[in-house]
Amino acid sequence: MPPNLRRYLPFVLIALVVLFGAQTLFKKKTRGPTAATTAAQTISAINLIDKGEQAYKAANGRFTSNLADLLQLEPHLAADVAGLSTELDASTDGHTYLAQVASSVLRLTRSFDDTKVTSQSCAVLKSGSGVACPAPVRS
Repeated sequence: MPPNLRRYLPFVLIALVVLFGAQTLFKKKTRGPTAATTAAQTISAINLIDKGEQAYKAANGRFTSNLADLLQLEPHLAADVAGLSTELDASTDGHTYLAQVASSVLRLTRSFDDTKVTSQSCAVLKSGSGVACPAPVRS
C-alpha cells in the first residue's frame, strides 16, 4: 500500500463508520399497526357491535350493555376490540343503546333506538394516511 494512501486510511474508515452509524441512528422505526390499520379496526369494531346488538335484540327482545353477551353472537368481535377502548350502555327497558369505540387515531359513537340510528359522531384524534371518519350509517 502506498504511504500517501496509508495516511488517509484512518479518515476513510472513520467516515464510513459515521455514515453507517448515522443511518442506523436516524432510521425511522415503525412498530405496531399503522394509523390506517388502527382506524379500520375501530370502524370494524363498532360495526360488529352494531350487528351483534341487533342479533342480540332479535334473540332476546332487548339490547344488552354487556360486551361479553355479544361475543357469542359475533366471534370476530374479540379480536377487533383488542387494544381499543370500548364502552357499551343500554337503557333500562333495553330498547336503546349507546356504543363508543376509541383508538389512538379515531373515536366513534353511535346510539340506536330499536332499529334506527338516533345519533352518531366521529372524531379523528390523530390524522394520518388512510384515517377518515366513515360515512354515516343509515337505518
